[in-house]
Amino acid sequence: MNSKECTKPDIITADTTKERNRCLDFFKGIAAICVVFVHVSFPGKFGSCVTAVGSCGVMLFFLISGYYAYGERDQMSSRLMKRFRRNLLITLIAVLVYFAVSYYQHMHVDHDLKFWLRTFNSPRFYLRMIYCSDLEAITGDPLWFMFALLHAYVIFWVMYKLRLNKYAKFVMPLFILLRIILETYKYKVNGDWRICSNVLVAAMPLMLLGFCIAEWKDKLMKVPALIYAVCGILALIILFLLIRNDPFRYNITQIFKLLVVVSAFLFAQKKPSLRLFPPLDLLGSACSLHVYLWHMPVIVMLYPVCWSHSLTTKFYDWYFPLIVAAIAIMISILIAAVKYIAKKLLTVRKKQRQG
Repeated sequence: MNSKECTKPDIITADTTKERNRCLDFFKGIAAICVVFVHVSFPGKFGSCVTAVGSCGVMLFFLISGYYAYGERDQMSSRLMKRFRRNLLITLIAVLVYFAVSYYQHMHVDHDLKFWLRTFNSPRFYLRMIYCSDLEAITGDPLWFMFALLHAYVIFWVMYKLRLNKYAKFVMPLFILLRIILETYKYKVNGDWRICSNVLVAAMPLMLLGFCIAEWKDKLMKVPALIYAVCGILALIILFLLIRNDPFRYNITQIFKLLVVVSAFLFAQKKPSLRLFPPLDLLGSACSLHVYLWHMPVIVMLYPVCWSHSLTTKFYDWYFPLIVAAIAIMISILIAAVKYIAKKLLTVRKKQRQG
């Protein structure tokens, strides 16, 4: 979400016509780190609370993408396709990296390379990968987010082409209700996580909500920032209490996760220049996508190394998640630095040619 036309994916960029929203960058930085702790979690209720924040982070990324999918029909059709192509390239690169890491794992750790490679002989694998975001064979479960985002961009593009964008505010509540119902059902029956981790249940409800927030921005910005802050904090407290005590037969945490995400986003829109913690601002602005994409390969590569040293349970419960997060952040910073330097060099060469 940037002031300039940038090369970063939508989930880590901001409005291209305004200055950076530092407050939103802060929330994105927290979200990126907590998503890591969803896949390598801390123990007990503390771990469950951190995981809840991580799931809120994914919701926030979808909300942001939907917010910046709002605009003039003629402009947004081309912008959405540009974002689709950009994120498709990133997704393909990520799939190749995950495949390479899994190849190494099955060759040197599991020693079942031939058996594993047979997985890719089946057309069913590729159909499930494209339509169900099923990349378990390459330990690529986090990539479901990228596939859902790509599918959503296509849906929004069709929506603009058919002039259906004016109906977004009517279908948005239905998608939100669908999400709450299916999340509750999944919790009730301990169902497959893919029931809710797809474009219809995960992406569209939040992106349509973000789209509608952009449409209603003038009215929503009249509400004091303090109201959004209090609402978000209360929703977060209730969320943690529900996780800690689990007083109901059905999981109603999804309602309060939505409140947390919307409150944080609207607060950030009211206070865009607020810098709550600069290091997290920087992480959220330049590295949040990279932390999300590359933490799983870090887990896959690091876990056998740690396991071979017969480390204690305490290490895996408390230190391993922190080590994974730290390495993922360092990799992300390195990638961001390389991209920045490459962009500067290209700019200098372009000026030299013009001169």
